[in-house]
Amino acid sequence: MLNEKLLLRIRLCVLMFFQFFVWACWMVPIGTFGPAVRGFTGSEMGWVFSTTAIAAILSPLFVGFVADRLFDTEKILAVLHVIGGICLILTGVQTSFWLFFLFLLINTLAFMPTLALANSLTFRNLDNPATFPRIAMFGTIGWIISGWIVGLFIGERNPAFFYLGGAVEILLAAYVLTLPHTPPQAKEAGIADLLGLGAVKLLKDPEFLLFTICAFLIGIPAVYYFVSANLYLTQIGAPAPTALMTMGQICEIVAMAIMPIFIAQLGLHKVLALGMAVWALRYLLFASEVYPLVLLGILIHGFCYVFVYVGSYIFVDTKAPRELRASAQSFIAFLMLGVAWLIGANLAGRTNDAYPAKVKNLIAARVIPEGVALPGWTELARDFDQNKDGIITSDEIEQVLRSAPQGQNEQDRQKLYDALKAVMRLVPASTFGHVQAAVAGKSVYMTKADYLAVNRFGWRDIWLWPAIMALVVFGLFTLGMPKKKEQAGTETPGGETAPQAPEAPAETAPSAP
Repeated sequence: MLNEKLLLRIRLCVLMFFQFFVWACWMVPIGTFGPAVRGFTGSEMGWVFSTTAIAAILSPLFVGFVADRLFDTEKILAVLHVIGGICLILTGVQTSFWLFFLFLLINTLAFMPTLALANSLTFRNLDNPATFPRIAMFGTIGWIISGWIVGLFIGERNPAFFYLGGAVEILLAAYVLTLPHTPPQAKEAGIADLLGLGAVKLLKDPEFLLFTICAFLIGIPAVYYFVSANLYLTQIGAPAPTALMTMGQICEIVAMAIMPIFIAQLGLHKVLALGMAVWALRYLLFASEVYPLVLLGILIHGFCYVFVYVGSYIFVDTKAPRELRASAQSFIAFLMLGVAWLIGANLAGRTNDAYPAKVKNLIAARVIPEGVALPGWTELARDFDQNKDGIITSDEIEQVLRSAPQGQNEQDRQKLYDALKAVMRLVPASTFGHVQAAVAGKSVYMTKADYLAVNRFGWRDIWLWPAIMALVVFGLFTLGMPKKKEQAGTETPGGETAPQAPEAPAETAPSAP
């Protein structure tokens, strides 16, 4: 028979698992779904990802002024999850950008406060706060499992991942009501306290000022990964991009485990600088467009995220006086996950627009019929490659059209056929696919390589922009770094001894994936 304390920890682990399972259901695949299925531009996708930033900026105000003062934590969690789940399902059925954006924004406004509230509920019901990191790790596991389900069984082009996330979130709303009763704390706090503006006085310290500027600036190029990586993997033909990206979360667990060793050997400043450098390295690996190097860029996600984001929380905890630590944590989270994310998401979207795929010109000129979303190669080959030789010909497409039932389905296929004929004109006649088909005596339409090439953004140039930004921030932080050697147990500005590798305060902000 499980004792009550162990049973409670298991129940809290389940809470963390499904909190991040829900978030990951849409957060990763939406990067492909928006442009490939709904036809959203890069600028529009920038606003789609900005919903998270807007909610991260506003959620501390909601939690501080409403949730903490007026309602039992488990009850407000249930209400927010019901609202979020319904809006997530409604997001999946929208074809208009502004309705899509509106329902997703309402979802994030409801969901983001639940991250801090779930942390608060967990801490308040634990007899030993030191056990929290092991419970929080189930959030990362939930993110990974969600990525496997969406990537391997649903796919990035199927709105079913919205329905899955919404349904699980509604079930989560029911589950949280079974958790221990957690009444409001009735904390008195102003806007300045909730956003951490009370920590602004710490900026008088040149070291803390440099850190704050660099933490904010590195948060801008970091967002490029979340906005563009899934679409990039899709366009270069990587298998199951959403599932593939979970390798980064697996690496994150490893990086978290070994981070104290790096801090002990190098010092916290150098760990932060190393994290900034690894962000730049990742984007350079992506810019190579060489698949093994791209995989390496995914694998080092743990070091990118942990060394910069968690490293920043640790820096604040060790440098700020005790009475300002909570305020300072909120301030850094407000800058990195709010303001920097908002700027970075919109910059990433505009950068994608600056280097469009060749087919974008056909869409803009209405050469491709309105309302037609070009499928991925896998779906295209499944429907039209009759002899499974990797080459789709006009004859094969006409054969499928002739066998299609009369009605709307046939009309949709004809529109797709017209679109593919337009795409074919973009393919150079000298490609290997054409030579291969000519030798086989076929009237070639296109091969996988042809199709991916004309549907691919100018990723080499796109990834160079955040790489340069990250390198500039790395240089700024490295040049301004204190010259004195860091020692474990150095004294902080508050007059206390800094721990070697304290845990990141989890209640102050949602954790970016």
